[in-house]
This record gives sequence, structure tokens and C-alpha cells, in this order.
Amino acid sequence: MTRTGHPIPPFEADTSKTELPPGVQLDRPLSSDDAAAIALWNNPQLMVDLSSLGIAEADLIDAGLIRNPRLDALFPVSAKPFELLLTLPIDALWQRPRRVAASQKAYEQLAQSLIQNGLDTARDARWAHTDLVYARRRESVAREATAVRQRISQLTAARLRAGDISELDAIAATVEAGSAQEQLERFEHDTALAAERLRFTLGLALDRRALDVMASSVSLASPPPLDELEKALAARPDLRAAELAVSSATQRAGWERSRIVLLSASLSSKEVGANGILSGPGISAELPIFHRNQGLIARADAEVEVASRRYLALKQRVAFEVSQAREQLVQAQRGLARTREAVLAPLQRGAALAEDQYRSGDVSYLFVLENTRGLLDAQLRASDLEAAVQRAQAQLERSVGTR
Repeated sequence: MTRTGHPIPPFEADTSKTELPPGVQLDRPLSSDDAAAIALWNNPQLMVDLSSLGIAEADLIDAGLIRNPRLDALFPVSAKPFELLLTLPIDALWQRPRRVAASQKAYEQLAQSLIQNGLDTARDARWAHTDLVYARRRESVAREATAVRQRISQLTAARLRAGDISELDAIAATVEAGSAQEQLERFEHDTALAAERLRFTLGLALDRRALDVMASSVSLASPPPLDELEKALAARPDLRAAELAVSSATQRAGWERSRIVLLSASLSSKEVGANGILSGPGISAELPIFHRNQGLIARADAEVEVASRRYLALKQRVAFEVSQAREQLVQAQRGLARTREAVLAPLQRGAALAEDQYRSGDVSYLFVLENTRGLLDAQLRASDLEAAVQRAQAQLERSVGTR
């Protein structure tokens, strides 16, 4: 898998048990690349797809086979003489090359489709890895935010008892604490679901060993311009598969036209009285009187048109997917950069100033907690944007067809 940078297991490998690609271990945190490597080695659906290549190879072998000669023998019974007829199909001489060419193109088409399936599998693994990384990060931030809001609620209740604030202000703090607790429980369930989704994507659903993941660095480097990314029109395996489908359908149409006349060469031997057995050549032909294979020829021509139109439709879709994926990546990168600079940085500075003022006795601890709460909310937003960047990057690589 040169397009993904990771190998797939050899066909003779034992797929009945879970294995890991060379150099990858579950006893250490998995990177996004590790997740892609395990999925390409282990993903059950990808293994099913790869197995279908054997069926296409068998069809290719069958297309190259020539029909066996036919031998008819009539034994001498009573006054009936002995007869022997050997028939050899010679129409295969001009049909076989077209049949093999069509099957070869179909084989290559399936191979390209499987490469695309591998790209999809790698992308899905990176997505699942990103989902788990940031689900755990959101859960951690939400747990800290819940503790802060509960502390704020306690301090607000104390101020209510002291008569410093109204009951309405105390109720608002209590509601915020309850909402934070509900959000934390939701994030905990999201983390558990993300872990199971990653297990399934990696083909480890039956392997209950603990999975630990590590975050990948988030790149804010601008992606290449759109005209450069449109090289995907040559790199996308599914587009190449659609192109091969047109070629395969064209070859099949030529094969169907070659089947108008079925011709066989024959060798006849007959016992002729005292002259012994006399032999002589002949031919056997199917006369195209009632039909000339019009139905299958028309079907083959229609398949050529369908394959051609499907190729053109897919070509436009690839161009759309590339431009959409790039735009999504740019949007996520700009949103993250803006959040870090215009929201996170000021809130971090404000929280630090609040701590300094609290230590000097200028403000209450409640003021510090309020600033910390705003910072944690912004960290949740930044975490979501980081996940969006990672997912958009994986989608762009899949849309282009290579890393």
C-alpha cells in the first residue's frame, strides 16, 4: 500500500486470529499512523474485499481456457459400420484474445477498487483514532469544568446564606453545575463508544486488550492549492477503476461481436466395407439465420455507454470531493487559529491575572473560578476544532488518493 504508507498482510496469512503489523504493539499508545496500519492489516471488511480478488483471478484463468475437443463414437452394431467424429472448436482462435482481454481489464478494475477500499479503511481508522483522542480530552476538560462549577455552586450557596446575593443567582449557579454534570456523563459515554468504534475499525472487536491512543500534532500549514490537488484525477484508484471498466466493457462488446459465427473443425472416420476405416476433415458451423447475437451485442454496447457515463460522473465527483475536503480543512485550520489567538490566549492571560489578584487579596476565589470556567469552555471548543482539523486532513488525503 504505497498510497497509505502501510502494508497489507500476505494472502497466505492466517486471518482466523487477530494479528498486528510489524513494528506495532498494543502495549504502548497508538498514533494515528499505527491505527491506519492495524486497520489495513486487520479490518474484517477489507479482508473480505481482498479475498474477492481470488474470484477475479479465477475468472481470468477461465477466460483463457479453450473448450475441449469433442469426440463422438458410434460402435458397429449388426450391419451398422463403426464411425468416429472428432470436433475441435476453432472459433476460439479469434474469440479467446477478446475474452481474455475483457477479463484482464475486469481484474485490473477490481484491483484498483480494492486500493480505494484500502484508502477508505485508512481514513476511517484515522477518524476513529481522532474521535477517541478528543473524546478523552473532552471528558478530561469536562470533568475539570464540572468540579469548577460545583465549587462555584457551593460558594454561591454560602453567599446566599450570608445574604450577599439573591436566590435567583444561586439557582443559576446550581443549574450550571447540574448541566456540567450531565455534559460530563455524556462525554463519558461518548468516550466509551469511540473506543468501541476504534476497536471495530481496527479489527480488534473481539480483542479486549486495553487501547491507549496518543494525539498527533495538529498542523496549521496551508494545504496545497486546488489546481495542484486536482492531480487526484490521475491518482484516485476508483477513478482508474472506472476507466478500466470502460475498457473492459469495450472488450466485451468486441467479444460478443466475434460470437456471431461459431465454427468447429472436425475429423470424421468411418468403416467402409473392405476399404477399412477412411478418415477425412470437415467443418461444423452454426448458421446465423435466425439471430446474429443481437441481444448480447446490444447489451454489451449499453454497458459501454453506462461505464463511460459512470466514469464522467465519478470524475466530476472526485473534483468536488477534493475541493470540498480542502475547503473544510482550511475552514477548520482558520477556526482553530482564531480560537487560539483571539479566545484562548486572552482567557489564559485573564485566568493567570485572576490568580495573581486572588493571591494578593484583591479579588475573591469565586472570581478566579469564574475565569477558570470560561477558559475551560474555550478549551472544549478548541479541542473540537483540533479534531475537525485532523478529520479534514484525513479526508483530504483520501480524496486526493495518496498521502
